[in-house]
Amino acid sequence: MKLTSFFLFLIFLGFLLPSQAQITPQQHQKLVETARWLGSKRLAYASRWTPPGEKQSWVMDCSNTTRYLYQAALQKTLPRTASDQFYNLSQQNRITLAPQRIDGTVDTAKLLKMMRSGDLLFWEWTYDIQRRPPITHVMVYLGTTSNGTPKMAGSASRSMGEASGGGGPDVYIFDPNGPMGGVRSSFGKYIRKARFVGFGRPS
Repeated sequence: MKLTSFFLFLIFLGFLLPSQAQITPQQHQKLVETARWLGSKRLAYASRWTPPGEKQSWVMDCSNTTRYLYQAALQKTLPRTASDQFYNLSQQNRITLAPQRIDGTVDTAKLLKMMRSGDLLFWEWTYDIQRRPPITHVMVYLGTTSNGTPKMAGSASRSMGEASGGGGPDVYIFDPNGPMGGVRSSFGKYIRKARFVGFGRPS
């Protein structure tokens, strides 16, 4: 298929590939298709699932869903946990911290210009854990749709996705300033809210 045809097909899928993508148009197409196919399975968050033709089952939490998408669509292997994925990319100087506004929120417009389809998105403190840094959640950036909506793929515990209504592996809207859980006290109040940290770009 000619390159022009690929871009037309990506527009048909609803996504625009950034001009300086870290993955090829073919890989981007495969990533979006795989993410939507996985969402159509309507798997629950952290449920055990065996892909067609495989003997190994996967626990579809956030990091394993990211690992599956990378393996199935990009033929790349990632570490098991979100924190290990972050640490591995940190060791390679492949983590970019999110640009901040004066009020401490993420400058979304600037961030989206920096990111590319296939980048890994990292959050900290989505739940309480003894890690340094406390990276607890990861998703895969897919790019923006033809109407400018940024999308990501992965597994969320409670979110509205394209196919699901309550989390699990799917395609979701990416909002770095949106709610993503946090650490609560025994009275149910937030002690520490989750925070988007930045993105990593595997080689």
